[in-house]
This record gives sequence, structure tokens and C-alpha cells, in this order.
Amino acid sequence: MKFSLLKLLFFLPTVNSLIKGINWFGFETEYKNLMCTWINDIEWNIKKIKELDFNYIRLPFSLEFVNDNNWKDMDNFFRIAHRYEINVVLDFHRLHSTHQSYRPYDNYYTFDEFLEAWKKILDRYKFFPNLKGIDIFNEYQGNNVVEWNNLSRQVVSFIESNFPNRFEFYVGGVRWGGNLYGVQLDDLEYNDRITYTIHKYWFSDGINEEAWDSTFDKDNHKLISVGEWGYKTDGDEFEKLFAQEFVNWLKENNIRDTFFWTWSFNSGDTGGILKEDCTTIDNEKITLLHNLWYD
Repeated sequence: MKFSLLKLLFFLPTVNSLIKGINWFGFETEYKNLMCTWINDIEWNIKKIKELDFNYIRLPFSLEFVNDNNWKDMDNFFRIAHRYEINVVLDFHRLHSTHQSYRPYDNYYTFDEFLEAWKKILDRYKFFPNLKGIDIFNEYQGNNVVEWNNLSRQVVSFIESNFPNRFEFYVGGVRWGGNLYGVQLDDLEYNDRITYTIHKYWFSDGINEEAWDSTFDKDNHKLISVGEWGYKTDGDEFEKLFAQEFVNWLKENNIRDTFFWTWSFNSGDTGGILKEDCTTIDNEKITLLHNLWYD
């Protein structure tokens, strides 16, 4: 009966709403579990995420994690996120648990193994109605937009053929995900389910509206989100200025769907919403996010 009810939920009408997203990493690392769960469990964190009015979690994982077949903690995450009505975007963040990957294959893992890992994890979680989207590959590092268009087309086509009409696709940019110029899959018949997602930090373009205009390539993409952005409130004043100016620019350009990096404190570049005790909230960041969401 439960299985049938879950399938039925796929066909209920949905209302488009603002994506108020947070990245919560860990499954792609050597820890192979979500960060800060050594202090507070998954439910405590998801409840807090809900209280702060986030409605999406972008969930990174690695191919190595999929191959390990140790699903207990991710199963628990999906059950609790569903109960709290938090939507999920799965993010194929890297191949190995120790480092980023230039492309979705290397000298150790083949492209076919990458695709099969997508099929394996989606087969496991496809019946959760809160699994809304898939970020096909985190931060293609090259600048070759022809290669990336070809690779991303193969990925979304493979997944669509195995899970027709099921998922929203998030397709990143080139140059570590920071440039959407020339990335284009709009000839695909399901292009209304493709969102072009970009990553922006204070150390990528600085405060540069001309660069933001160019790399977002707004005129050539119907759906755009920011898959990663963040800053430290206790860092250089330039970081905080970047965050404020970036939010202003996003609002001026009516780009409100974002996934903030990150939930836990231990990201070297940005810190997190949670401070080092894994419990205290950085309210300065929450205030800025609410400014983006609600003016």
C-alpha cells in the first residue's frame, strides 16, 4: 500500500515555487555521511533547515559512495526529508571521495560506469516524490563548451531514457561550473525540464556585473539557478560586500532560485550556516538569504 501511494504522488499537481536551497555535503567525502551529524542527527538538522525556511537540499555524492553500497544513512536522509516536505536535488559531485574530477570519467572510472552509477542511485530513490531533480555533474573543469555540451547531452539523454518524464535536470557551466556561455541543450524535446545552473563565489569573478551578465548568458537560457554560492561572515570584508552585491544583482535580474553553499561550517572557502559547534546558526547569512527570497 505504501509503495502504491508513493507512486500515486507523482501524478498530483504541483505549484511552481521559489527554490530556497541549501547544499549539505558529506556523502561525496571520505566520511561518507552528512557533515555535522556527529553532533546532531539527520532529523535535528533537517528540522532546523525547515525552520529556517529552506525548501530544497542539494545533496552531493560520489561514484565511490554508490559503489560502496552502504545506503543506511542516505536512506534515512530521504525518509526524513520526505516527512518534513524538503525537496532534494541529487548532485553527482565527484568520482572519488578524496578529490574533484575534471570530467565524468578518468583513468580509473569509465563514462559508462558514471552513467550506471546514476541509474543505480536513481533506481533506489525514484519513488520518493521529494526527489525533484538531478545535477548531472558538478563543476566540469575545462573551458571546452563543445565537449561539455556533448557530455551533458549524453548524460541527460541516458537518464531520460531510463526514467522518462521523471526528473528536472540541472546542467552546469564550464570553467568549474562558473560560465554558462555557450552551454545549450534547448533542442531536446524536454528542454522545459532543463535548468542551467551556475556556481559563483567572491574568488571567481569578484564583484563584476559585466562578468555576471556574460557568464550567466541570461538571454539564451530560459531557466537559470545558482547551484552554489556562499561567503564567510567572519572573513574579509570584501566577501560580505560580494554577497550583498551578488544578491542585489540576482534580484535585479529576477534570478531567485539558488542553493547556498553550505549547511555545515567546514567548507574552507565559505564556512556554513551552522557555526563550528554544528548547532549555532549564522543569522547574518540567513538575513541576507531572506532578503533574496522576500525583499
